[in-house]
Amino acid sequence: MSTKSVNRVLLVNDDGIDAPGIALLKNIAAQIANEVWVVAPIIDQSGVSCAVSLKAPFRVTKRSEREFAVYGTPADCTLFAIQYAMKDHLPDLVLSGINNGSNVGFETILSGTVGAAMMATTLGIPAIALSQLNHEDGSPTTWDASQHYAKSIIRQLLTLTLPQNICMNINFPSCDAKAVKGIKITKQGPADVSEFVITPTKDPENNDYFWFRAKRNTHTPGTVQELNAANNGYIAITPIGYDRTNHDCYLQLQQYFDQ
Repeated sequence: MSTKSVNRVLLVNDDGIDAPGIALLKNIAAQIANEVWVVAPIIDQSGVSCAVSLKAPFRVTKRSEREFAVYGTPADCTLFAIQYAMKDHLPDLVLSGINNGSNVGFETILSGTVGAAMMATTLGIPAIALSQLNHEDGSPTTWDASQHYAKSIIRQLLTLTLPQNICMNINFPSCDAKAVKGIKITKQGPADVSEFVITPTKDPENNDYFWFRAKRNTHTPGTVQELNAANNGYIAITPIGYDRTNHDCYLQLQQYFDQ
């Protein structure tokens, strides 16, 4: 009898099909699923959110029976897998990542990793986005926390009965596994764009072009924000959905205009 938690799992990401994070996730997925499918972008697609290629076709290269490289966005990958490549044998679970860098607060709006997972959620497939915090100084990413804890956390989440329209967003702290303090259930942090910088420069022919850079914030107000938890050595798990309605404001407006 199989001891695997699920029969079929789909892996997607935004760092690209050859990124170290998805290679790590593939090894983890093989321990919890009977079948592991990989459908991921051919190149880095960070920051594209839930974008899909509506105005242009995208090409797909089949690398093996269950592995496809997509010349498109992370959400394209999810759509292609669920609506085409796996449509006769749908995945039981979609795992997106493991992203090289955090996906917290405003980053979750931009993230292709989260976008791919949210696309799966809208199509009725349970999804988990996973991200490994890295170092701001450019030194190599420490994958130890995600490597040691991702499998057990995924298995624990699979035992729960969760709303169908909710995606789990997991951020692993940048520390050795033995230094991880535990798990915190967190809330998405506020949008802070104070560290976003646009730098103008010139190409060899003296034409203008621009670099966009965003430095990760180190603190957000509130004790249960995901960034604070991850920065303090905890694995942060945030349930997120695609409903962006501000319900307090909704009630205020409803009371005002329905007078």
